[in-house]
Amino acid sequence: MPSTPVLGLDLPTVGGSANTWGTSLNNDLTTIDNLGAASVINVSSTYSATRPIYPEMIIRVTTSGLSIPITLPSSASVAGKIYTVKKLDAGVGVVQILAADGMDNQTEWDLTNQYQFVRLYANGSSYDVIGGS
Repeated sequence: MPSTPVLGLDLPTVGGSANTWGTSLNNDLTTIDNLGAASVINVSSTYSATRPIYPEMIIRVTTSGLSIPITLPSSASVAGKIYTVKKLDAGVGVVQILAADGMDNQTEWDLTNQYQFVRLYANGSSYDVIGGS
């Protein structure tokens, strides 16, 4: 069965998709629904981010006065994914976001204030900062 170029969703064929299109449509709708989801993780110690199953991973960090390193995977291994890292507490601790590939030409991005966050897009060779406070 032919499929769409980006998501690989099944496309019906005239006369060739009889009795399978309902199942394919249900599977495709589940895939589309997941595009609006995000993996959410709460951390309070060193964390190495993984490849999320959803398009975005949200990492909520409580520092408790410590410096907490958050290491991102290589951009090539998670191309197209978005990571949002947020500092939750008002303590003096620092969230240290580390990316060997770089984030807008920096290998470390620090969050020092409560509710400060950064959104990072893995472009396949490095991370683009696409938002934050």
